[in-house]
Amino acid sequence: TKLADVAAWNIFISWKAFDHIPLVGSISITDLAAALDAQESLVARIAAILVATGKLNRPLSPSDHIAHSRLSPLYRSTHIVSALATVAAGNGLKPYAHWPAYFARFGRREPPGNTHTPFSVAWGHEELAPWEIKALYPEYAAAFTRSMRSREVVAGGVKIVGEGALYDFGWLGEEPARVRAALDAAGREGEGVAVWVPLVVDVGGGLGQLLRDMLSEVKGIRPERCVLQDRQEVIDEAITKGDPVLEGVVMMEHDFHEEQPVKGAKIYLLRRILLDYSDELATGILCRLAEALPADDPNARVIIMEPRLLESPSAQDCVWDLAMLNLGGKLRNEKMFGEIAAAAGLRVVGFHSREGDITCVVECAKA
Repeated sequence: TKLADVAAWNIFISWKAFDHIPLVGSISITDLAAALDAQESLVARIAAILVATGKLNRPLSPSDHIAHSRLSPLYRSTHIVSALATVAAGNGLKPYAHWPAYFARFGRREPPGNTHTPFSVAWGHEELAPWEIKALYPEYAAAFTRSMRSREVVAGGVKIVGEGALYDFGWLGEEPARVRAALDAAGREGEGVAVWVPLVVDVGGGLGQLLRDMLSEVKGIRPERCVLQDRQEVIDEAITKGDPVLEGVVMMEHDFHEEQPVKGAKIYLLRRILLDYSDELATGILCRLAEALPADDPNARVIIMEPRLLESPSAQDCVWDLAMLNLGGKLRNEKMFGEIAAAAGLRVVGFHSREGDITCVVECAKA
């Protein structure tokens, strides 16, 4: 029942069928089929399972009509839940169906990389990484991008300063003054030498959502001492968007599997990055940052912020972890973070989490 239900609402989302059902009142199966340019009997059969599972309602009269239930307006294309549901099916359900063939072919082991994964096999492009596959399917890519940028659903409203913050970044505001004082003491200002000292490097930082929060909430940080790194198309979008809070931030194309070009920063941020990667690739990403940390600053950090594998995993936690397996990644607990950090030349000096919260912050220093 559940599989048929998921398949039904997923195809109706894909067809934007929920958009054609009035929020008040009902629509006939005939009219809905006409709006979808679909066979009436097919639409009736799909709608029937959605009525049976409570996703849609069927009024007593006329009996050939359907109406929204309490939940189904969330599946309209204007609501973020429709994008999340599309991604859940594409990243989860579709690859799950290929598990028997995948593991029979590649062995009973976790995917070692981001190609030849259950996701890439399911989508028919086993030699490509997830982002390369999504680029071939613009509608799916748009749904994925929209879901990942939804602050109210994905890590929205996370406090980063003060009471209630899982990890308080407020101390960073004191660093610019300390650096300036050190430069003055060294006589660099008197020599007329312009010295740029990086403070925060947001690695794979998307459009700069986290940097925006830091610049808005942490007093004393200057945007010109912050670096935003991502793939070129993402950086181009961030520049085009022109967020005034990010004005002055250094925006840089960078592949985090390669050598980190910005050396000596106080903090390198990895927000929702490592869960997409196998232990081998995640260790490589951390290696590049361990190499970039300043050797003369014991307080410099690599900060990992992402969902964790709970010590007593819930069903939702396990589903998320298995969806990441489809993509070649995984959720990790404190022990697992410690293992990849150590392999990369780092040591975990703080693991910040709270009861009932899947998010964690892992604070790493040079080993």
